[in-house]
Amino acid sequence: MVKKDLKINIKNTQIAQAINLGKVKEKLAAKKADTKEEEEVKISKASSVKKKEAAKQPAQEKPKKAAESEVLEEVPKRKARSKSVFAETPEQIEEPAPLPEKTVVKDEAVPEVEEPIKVPEASVEKSQRPEKAPSEPKKEPVPAPPKKTDQLGPTGRHINDILPPKAPPKKVEKKEHKKAEQQQPRPQQVEKESGSSSKKVPGKATRFREYKDVNPNRKQQMGKFDARDRQGLRTSDEDSRWRKKRSHKQQLGPSEDMTIRPSKLTIRLPITIKDLAQEMKLKASQLIQKLFLQGVAVTINDVLDDETTVQLLGEEFDCTITVDTSEEERIRITDKTIKEEIAESAPEDLETRAPVVTFMGHVDHGKTSIIDYIRNSNIATSEAGAITQHVGAFLCQTKVGNIAILDTPGHEAFSAMRARGADVTDIVVLVIAGDEGMRAQTEEAINHAKAAGVSIVVAINKCDKPNFDQEKVYRQLADRELLPESWGGSTITVNCSAVTGEGINELLEMLALQAEVLELKANPKKRARGTVIESELHKGMGACATILVQNGTLKLGDALVFGENYGRVKTMRNELGKQLQTASPSTPVEITGLSGIPEAGDEFIVVSEEKEARQIAEARQLDKRQLYLQQTKAASLDNLFQEASDRTKKILRVILRADVQGSMEALKTALLKIDSDKAEIDIIATGVGEISESDVLLAAASNAIIIGFHTQVESHADPLLKQHGIHVFLHDIIYHAVDEVKNLMAGLLDKVAEEVEKGKAEIRAVFKASQLGKIAGCLVIEGTIHRNHHMRVVRNGEVIWKGGISSIKRVQDDVREVQKGLECGIVINGNLDIEVGDILEAYEIIYITQEL
Repeated sequence: MVKKDLKINIKNTQIAQAINLGKVKEKLAAKKADTKEEEEVKISKASSVKKKEAAKQPAQEKPKKAAESEVLEEVPKRKARSKSVFAETPEQIEEPAPLPEKTVVKDEAVPEVEEPIKVPEASVEKSQRPEKAPSEPKKEPVPAPPKKTDQLGPTGRHINDILPPKAPPKKVEKKEHKKAEQQQPRPQQVEKESGSSSKKVPGKATRFREYKDVNPNRKQQMGKFDARDRQGLRTSDEDSRWRKKRSHKQQLGPSEDMTIRPSKLTIRLPITIKDLAQEMKLKASQLIQKLFLQGVAVTINDVLDDETTVQLLGEEFDCTITVDTSEEERIRITDKTIKEEIAESAPEDLETRAPVVTFMGHVDHGKTSIIDYIRNSNIATSEAGAITQHVGAFLCQTKVGNIAILDTPGHEAFSAMRARGADVTDIVVLVIAGDEGMRAQTEEAINHAKAAGVSIVVAINKCDKPNFDQEKVYRQLADRELLPESWGGSTITVNCSAVTGEGINELLEMLALQAEVLELKANPKKRARGTVIESELHKGMGACATILVQNGTLKLGDALVFGENYGRVKTMRNELGKQLQTASPSTPVEITGLSGIPEAGDEFIVVSEEKEARQIAEARQLDKRQLYLQQTKAASLDNLFQEASDRTKKILRVILRADVQGSMEALKTALLKIDSDKAEIDIIATGVGEISESDVLLAAASNAIIIGFHTQVESHADPLLKQHGIHVFLHDIIYHAVDEVKNLMAGLLDKVAEEVEKGKAEIRAVFKASQLGKIAGCLVIEGTIHRNHHMRVVRNGEVIWKGGISSIKRVQDDVREVQKGLECGIVINGNLDIEVGDILEAYEIIYITQEL
């Protein structure tokens, strides 16, 4: 506030003295006088020049020249008066010389060498200038910049004369509409031609700068295309631009398809609709339309794998399609079977190999016991449940030579194992217990052997038992078209005993004789080929596979392919665990170094290098995936009804884990055979090896149980089992696992409520009580009525009410039950209008577990 009062108290005279306002006013007055004198001189000179031109030129050009002179002699614009009066401008007052130069430069009457008109200095000095204060130093006037002159070189020539002349600028062709715009007169030209009406008064300065339209035709062209233009009601030329554009489009017409489509094409199958359309230079919708007209409904991502369909589709568009099968041949590696390769080999390269003998028969008929006697081993006693549940492969050295033996399980669940054994074998030994005769799995083994086309030798076991019946077995064989030699047939039969060893040597001799008849040979110089007998996931060695070499020689480090997996042989062991360097034909070995667990029964073949093996395996995996995607169910009413009915079923979700691939496959097959209209099993995952953390997490997410067959739970998966509460069932015998699953499926079913009658009473009288309501005076005519029993009221043979008993009284005492022939008073729950003659039936509800 103090500062503000001090500012107000300062007088105007003090401010004027402080800023030296008087001197500024004198400067402005002197400047006005100078400009007036200059204007008078210009006007006088301009009038003299006009007179001279009027005398020379005809009268028609006078208005035009007058306009030009007016434009040239325009008075320079004055500075804005809004500038602060306190600004000092001493330099501008002392430079009046450039003003007369402008007016004389464009005058035609002045000669080429023009000199600026000198204004006498006296005119500037006449104005009285107040002396400046001694404290302020005088500022010298700024000298005018010197005129630019061309500097010449020592030769007297300018640098531009020496340099080569520049190329003239290229002429750019302008568009027609631009030329039309240039032809239209500009506003300045219109003003010049308009006559004296647009004349400007000389010396009259405008306050604002004149507006200059750069593109005067733009406003007309930017007009909007509205409804009047659309209906053709506009009469002006404003819509000419739009009409030209439309007519230009109409002249072009529809664009022609310039795509060159191939007349011949080579593709690989399978191929998607999208890829085929790209190859044929067509739209996918065109192919889909053609297929739809032929009754095939597809989408853009569907796969075509039929060669005939693709070729017919190409014919519709005049394109010959050839299917390239080179990739399929590379993936198959070879189209020849093992027997064909052996047959095509040179005779000198072939060598005799050991026969492959498979023991088959019903469970508990002594197959493994006979093999133990031949090998001098004790495998049968070490197996769980005294039954074989794995395929065993052994190379036995006997008195008659080496024999490769395969032991197959006899349980009904291992049908696939028996089928694989029959496919790779040379001779099938059909073991039949003499005291039992042929059973279901015996007949199945006969069918497998006949389907594989191999020789059958029948071993009638347990000849040491008192109830041994050889003739019974002969009759059963004859009924299955296997007539024994003793009956005049060709089927070799041998009576033997695995306990005493009776007939075992004779059996080996018959096997050697049969092998000589078959003339079994192989070519050890070829690349190794064979079949996977069994596979498993070993905790220390990873994926392992038991294979049987059927032709060629397998060596350490060989790269091989089986199915969708590949590998390089790192280790090779026989059934006794001895490390081997090579494996000749008819030798079963266990190998490691595989990329995954192969399927039992897959054929393997050795390739040149591991890179090639990996490429082939990946290509097979891709083909398998595409095939899986194509195997989707077609939507139909039957499928919809089937799904709707399946929703009412209870579903048991199961995760299976087994020690080997074959056992897992057998367990899965056995579980899927469980048939029930009330519940079903859903196997969501299978695997080989121990039960891992991932199995536990999957079971927790899908509300499933885990069944382990010949396997255990990993140590670090135990805490997760307790945390998530997952049920794990471990079994060593397959039919125990199947029974466990059946019980679990039955436990899912809702229990059925059943009413069991306990007694009856007849109402003889009805009493009313203010607190209890109606009391039924009854006589028990059947059974016993208990206070906890449920009650239903029957009138005229129909049940009209169901509920419970509130209380039972006999005379004046509360009782829990009333026997037959006694009277009682019963109060029932609810407000029911009971009548004399109604029957009260007492019953209990029990819940019964359903069966599958």
